[in-house]
Amino acid sequence: MKLHVRYLIGTGICLGLLIVLLGTVAALDAYREIKKIGTGTIWNIPSRIYSRELTITPGMDTERIGLEGRLDRLRYRPSQDVKAPGEYKWDEQGLTIFLHPFEYSRGKTEAALVRLHVSGSRITRIISIDDARDIDSFVLEPECIAEIFDERFEDRTIVSLDECPAFLIDALIVTEDRRFHEHWGMDVRSMIRATLANLRAGGISEGGSTITQQLIKNLFLTHKRTFGRKFKEMWMALIMDAVYSKHEIMEMYINEIYMGRRGYSGIYGLGRAARVFFDKEISEIDLAQAALLAGIIRAPNRYSPYLYPADAIARRNTVLELMKDSQMIAPDVFEEVRCKPIEVIPIKPTLKRAPYFVDYILGKIQEQYPATRLGKGGYRINTTLDMNMQQTAQTLLAHGLKTKDDRIEGAVIINDPLTGDILAMVGGKSYISSQFNRAVYIRRHIGSLIKPLIYYTALRRGYTLSTFIDDSPITVPLEDNTLWEPENFDKLSHGRVMLRDALIHSYNQATVQMGLTIGLPFVAEEIRSILHGIAFQENPSLLLGALDCSPMEVAILFSAFANQGYRVEPSCIESIVNDNGTLLWKDPGGRRKQVFDPSAVYLINTALMDVVTSGTARASQMYGISGGICGKTGTTNDLRDSWFVGFTKDLVVTVWLGNDEFKPIGLTGSSGAMPIASMILARVAQAETWSAPADIIFCSIDPVNGELAGRWSSEKINVPYIRGTQPTVVSDVGVPRVLKFFRSVFKE
Repeated sequence: MKLHVRYLIGTGICLGLLIVLLGTVAALDAYREIKKIGTGTIWNIPSRIYSRELTITPGMDTERIGLEGRLDRLRYRPSQDVKAPGEYKWDEQGLTIFLHPFEYSRGKTEAALVRLHVSGSRITRIISIDDARDIDSFVLEPECIAEIFDERFEDRTIVSLDECPAFLIDALIVTEDRRFHEHWGMDVRSMIRATLANLRAGGISEGGSTITQQLIKNLFLTHKRTFGRKFKEMWMALIMDAVYSKHEIMEMYINEIYMGRRGYSGIYGLGRAARVFFDKEISEIDLAQAALLAGIIRAPNRYSPYLYPADAIARRNTVLELMKDSQMIAPDVFEEVRCKPIEVIPIKPTLKRAPYFVDYILGKIQEQYPATRLGKGGYRINTTLDMNMQQTAQTLLAHGLKTKDDRIEGAVIINDPLTGDILAMVGGKSYISSQFNRAVYIRRHIGSLIKPLIYYTALRRGYTLSTFIDDSPITVPLEDNTLWEPENFDKLSHGRVMLRDALIHSYNQATVQMGLTIGLPFVAEEIRSILHGIAFQENPSLLLGALDCSPMEVAILFSAFANQGYRVEPSCIESIVNDNGTLLWKDPGGRRKQVFDPSAVYLINTALMDVVTSGTARASQMYGISGGICGKTGTTNDLRDSWFVGFTKDLVVTVWLGNDEFKPIGLTGSSGAMPIASMILARVAQAETWSAPADIIFCSIDPVNGELAGRWSSEKINVPYIRGTQPTVVSDVGVPRVLKFFRSVFKE
């Protein structure tokens, strides 16, 4: 008997020791897990891709920069009394804007009130209302064009507890955990009350959870309502309360708590909720908004101010009443605030606003910043994209193709020729239907787009704009013993024509004759200087655009004509910043190299302006483009590809239309791509004035023979020349025979 008792006692002691040991191991394991929170970031924060910021100056056209659309996309709101960030008001004299604060890579800017005086659509003056002075410019913040989430799709903005108003913390404590500052992670009183309620219900209907327990549940446990999970939650809360201060626990809580959904992503933390619901920093919310946020926590979907505004108001007022009863707010404040309506900012679904461009960006950085890293790292990727131009390009490409054959695709690139910055990129008419980025990856013959380069080569080798060349039928023997007989598009030959006219009207026969006279090696040399790495054959068809290029490569080519002869590399990212605001990478710039002679480029551009006004692209005038814009159409064999490039000193707009299967589309450059590009240029490009280089002179020329126009010349045209190449002989066309006779006598 004694042995049996001793056995039982020994077994009990062993079991007790085992339980203590297991409990200790579990506690140590929980301690290690909880302690890890302090060694790094707890949360996966989505990375965001931003467009470029917009510097607004006097002289800008509000319509061309799309100011109203930008304000709408940035969630600015019209208001009769502009008194808070994110509000604006139009009146007869102009526009008042209360700018958002924004954290740029160069530092954070505070909210500011500015006044724009506007005449028609032109900004004439900008005033800083805060200090009542005229300013030269202000910056409108960039737009978020894409967000990269992890697999949980948690949208979160981290804030510190010190940023939160005291009444927000009061509202949280009075609704979620009144004895937060008194208990050790779990509240025994609340537990007893919840246990009795659960026993009556025959299951878990009440949690009695403290703020610390809620945090433990969200960070480490599931949301299943079981006694086992509840028990683990309790003792882990005790450990957390021992490891961290109340201040640290509350700060983690306000950043972790779930606050509802926005599209496919969840809103987590009060900082993000304040921005999404009210377009405010957490430090800027008022008492009514704080009470609403605190009230939503219990059931974010049930109390959604978007879906159930009446329930949200009732819940907010319950929180306010609890605050009044706890003497956190005065009765008169309660009566005033409880009558306020709920004013939340409409939630618009956040999609990739420039999907082809976003994919291009992600492809550029995927080696160093893969999607798994971006989904949790909270990076800000600042790009070169201009959202007004992007939306204009997307809309007008879709509009231009709406009445065309369904199989016709298109692409648009808009870039800054001075820097190479990509301002807009549209890789197809529908990203949903096809994610293939034709703006970058499709490579087709460019047709007559090659001609400005051919004529530039001629100007560099003794020709002038008034040199006469032969636009007659030509037969060219090829290496395979076949004969090539190029024709003009109009099937006509035009005889002797000035070089400038051959370019303006895109005569094929004249181009081939001149190109063969110059020599294909010289043409190929110029092509290689501007288009690096492109393989091509030096055969006669090269003179009519048998050169495979992508729209982006075409943009590089024409940027050299827009920027006085520089080759610029395309760029798309300005900087990358981490979640702490530390600059990780900045575009070094400086990717420019002079490859063309600026004076010869200027001569070509004068002809390309005439292409738009009187040449192959003359129909572009009906779309309302401004003066001084240069352009060139391009059409390939059997009407497979339709091209147009239009440019100013600030913009190059490249449009391609074609078929993915390389089949004819029945459109020329002027009937397909040109109308789309012209509509884009009409909306985003300013009127242009091109300054002539110092060695350019203008001469009045007789178009009959290309000589200096005389007194008797019936027609005169003004033609630019590089100094030293201008004609010196005066035309005798129209001079009376008698006068010619006397001149010949005196010459003898």
